[in-house]
Amino acid sequence: MYEDFNIFLLKLPEDCKEITTESCVQFHLPRKHHVCPICGSQHTYVHSYRSQNLCGLPTDTVYIYRKRRYRCQKCGKAFSEENPFIDHFQRIPNSEINNIIKEHGELVPASLIARRHGISANTVMRHFACGVNGVEEKDAPTEKTLSTVISIDEFRGNAGAKFQVVVNDLQHRKCCDIIDDRSVATLYDHVRNYPLADRENVAMVSIDLSPLFRRLVEDFLPNAEIVADKFHAVRLANDALDSIRKEVQMGLDKHNRKWFKNARRVLLRREHKLSSGERVKLSHMFAFSEKLNLAHALKEEYYRIFDSCDWKMFKERLHSFKEHVLASNIAPFIKVLKTTEQWEKEIWNGIHTGYNNGFTEGCNTKIKTLKRVCYGFRNFENFRRRIMYILNNEERKARCTKISKK
Repeated sequence: MYEDFNIFLLKLPEDCKEITTESCVQFHLPRKHHVCPICGSQHTYVHSYRSQNLCGLPTDTVYIYRKRRYRCQKCGKAFSEENPFIDHFQRIPNSEINNIIKEHGELVPASLIARRHGISANTVMRHFACGVNGVEEKDAPTEKTLSTVISIDEFRGNAGAKFQVVVNDLQHRKCCDIIDDRSVATLYDHVRNYPLADRENVAMVSIDLSPLFRRLVEDFLPNAEIVADKFHAVRLANDALDSIRKEVQMGLDKHNRKWFKNARRVLLRREHKLSSGERVKLSHMFAFSEKLNLAHALKEEYYRIFDSCDWKMFKERLHSFKEHVLASNIAPFIKVLKTTEQWEKEIWNGIHTGYNNGFTEGCNTKIKTLKRVCYGFRNFENFRRRIMYILNNEERKARCTKISKK
């Protein structure tokens, strides 16, 4: 961690500060003995001074560093003095480069970070790429690793393929990887690159109701149990009920159609959570259609399946739901029943383990926000690097946790 540049300046002796005004600060470093970096000779002397304008500081003040140039008496080579605040061939202090990298943890575009520091967006992205890649190379293990419990989900990208895939560690609530394409070939090639021992170590995978992801887990993660995300399963019943609501709504006059549409949230909410006023509104809706009343009852029964305490209760409630759906002959709920039976084991795994895609959906929301504020990304590696940094940024997580507690 580098010392803040302004604090460094304050610690300089007064005789090192040549000019100190609101618009300009010119300084040099205390003189010290330098050894020739070429031949190692101790015999060196000050050859000249070179003025270097510093940039990247979020201020209108101009900072000029008067840098000494030394020459070796033995080999004749010239070299610059050592300093603790800026690297060779750089004009931005190291502490400001650190700040630029940290600011990428916010949901802001690189152009805004560039304007804060008075540099170009390309310079900002270059320093961010160098800084993040350096940390990854230092901290990364020799091989890719997977956690014991992971989730896999897709999101709509705009850098390369239409859809990308995010792989998260649900145990440590971190993003493991971003895959550049949802296609079968890309997914299979990517997962195949993980060591077999590592893939065998995965015990649980949470996914939405995607046949592609289920095949991927079955083919490459042999010891993993599949967990169907509860939200996606419950949404099946909500969508089925909403389709019946739209069907009834189409047969009403303009005034009642508008009222029906505005009241749709009452239909989708659990019945035991409704207020007395909402219950009255619900009974008025049922007066328009007996089919809607029956569909709502099926939705409530479907929700109760997810309240099951054990496998036996789950099977009994699912069987009861099946009988009522077949008796009602409501097409959208017959489709819900078929999908539920196809994912029966995976849905139960989600109920009794408690794992779901909630964390992953939250990550997807951050990705969508990042895409929006940055007006999209053209380069997938830049997109991936930024996503990984935001989702795994411990300072941002701590800040968000502190805000949520308030």
